[in-house]
Amino acid sequence: MSHPSRRTETWTVLALLAVVAAGCAKEPVAPSISVPLSAIVVSPDVDTLNVGGTAQFTATALDTAGLPVSVSISWISGDTRIFTVGSLGRVQGVAEGTALLVAAAGGVRDSARVTVLPGGGWVRQASATTADLNGVFFLPGGRTGWAVGDAGTILRTTDAGVTWTRQVSGTAFTLNGVWFIDDTDGWIAGMNGTVLVTSDAGLHWKRYANVGQSEALMDIQFATADTGWVVGASGLVLRTFDGGLTWGRFRVPTAFALESVSFANASDGWAVGGNGVIAGTHDAGVTWFITPPLTIQPLKAVWRRSEAVAFAVGGQGTTPRTFSAPDSSTWELKNAGSARQLEGVHYPGDAIGYAVGYDAGLGGLILRTDDGGTSWEVQPSNVAPRLNDVFFVDALRGWAVGQSGTIVHTGRGGKP
Repeated sequence: MSHPSRRTETWTVLALLAVVAAGCAKEPVAPSISVPLSAIVVSPDVDTLNVGGTAQFTATALDTAGLPVSVSISWISGDTRIFTVGSLGRVQGVAEGTALLVAAAGGVRDSARVTVLPGGGWVRQASATTADLNGVFFLPGGRTGWAVGDAGTILRTTDAGVTWTRQVSGTAFTLNGVWFIDDTDGWIAGMNGTVLVTSDAGLHWKRYANVGQSEALMDIQFATADTGWVVGASGLVLRTFDGGLTWGRFRVPTAFALESVSFANASDGWAVGGNGVIAGTHDAGVTWFITPPLTIQPLKAVWRRSEAVAFAVGGQGTTPRTFSAPDSSTWELKNAGSARQLEGVHYPGDAIGYAVGYDAGLGGLILRTDDGGTSWEVQPSNVAPRLNDVFFVDALRGWAVGQSGTIVHTGRGGKP
């Protein structure tokens, strides 16, 4: 009978120990368990902070029974140019604007609306021009806007005015009014019959030949992509119903220029001008009527909120407004101070409005009303030059432009 040698036994034991050691070298790993989620709830669902300020958000994950569970949350800024967010939901304001904050986990998500604002009051912005600026317009988001002025000046911003860049207008004539239909399609009106149009947000501007027959054009507005109006010298009204391919002409019976036009819809509009002229239309500008005179002061700007609500401003503090009469809207005369020359007006609401211009004792003038023009309060503009136009995207965020390239901005309704 043969027996294994000691060497063979030794090697067998070592082999068995190696197998055992190999099996014990790594502990069994339990399979990961994913908790099915029914919802993520972000709190608060809306918040406002200053540039440079911070805000803390929380997110609660709910399982399919609606009970809170602990999971890893991913936080995402909808626009890092406006705010950033850390891994624990702490947001920091970068620049003015509004964007969504998103919290996500397990295939579900929730969001909060975050608005970042500058400090209080009116703040001057660097325009990179010394040309007088006559008109300003902003898209609803409040980040992208244009300002136009003398010597063919066109300025554009995409960061709420933190930086302004010049666009090539192709003209040296003074530009007075600007209006955009959407993010890309815009119009400008100016002296010597100048009407400019762009379809690429102003990267390229094209001039319509002889639209105004070399006349001074003072303002422009569009209600739709097809329907728009231009007003100018000696009661001139131009209208288009085909996106500018053709223009109809109408003369309001006045020797004075129409300085401003505003429509509440595609049919009902007002235009104002020299010697207190107020002209209205109910048929999209095909025909116009003149209201009974209220003043001989020049009216420089009009803003129509609705079919019944409109406001105008002009020389020596003139601030006429409409009121509802039994059969229609009628104008009544108001005044914000006879020493004040008012050039621009904008009402982001039926009660809240802003007027800009010049006061010999204050310089650049900004007025705010909270009662529909019954009373006005002065807000420090912090600039000396005359302000020519003003535009708000809501009750808080607005811009005013004026002489010598002046641009001022508020993110808090002009309040400290």
